[in-house]
Amino acid sequence: MNTVEYSALADRTAVEWSSLQNYEMFSLSADGSFPMIKVSRSKAVRIADRQVMMVGSGRCFRVSLSNHPNQNKPQP
Repeated sequence: MNTVEYSALADRTAVEWSSLQNYEMFSLSADGSFPMIKVSRSKAVRIADRQVMMVGSGRCFRVSLSNHPNQNKPQP
């Protein structure tokens, strides 16, 4: 596998779990760490290990990825 790094933005203001759309990325931390994806009204998937988690309610921070991966080009 190749290593790929992406930039992301995390909202500064928490939103209610119920306001997220399905397949929207979010984090439970304001710094955007450990991102997850909402997959249904009561479930989310952790991106790191693809494990499904049950979610009842709560507040979270939306996360948006950049359009392009960061490229580490070799220095000439």
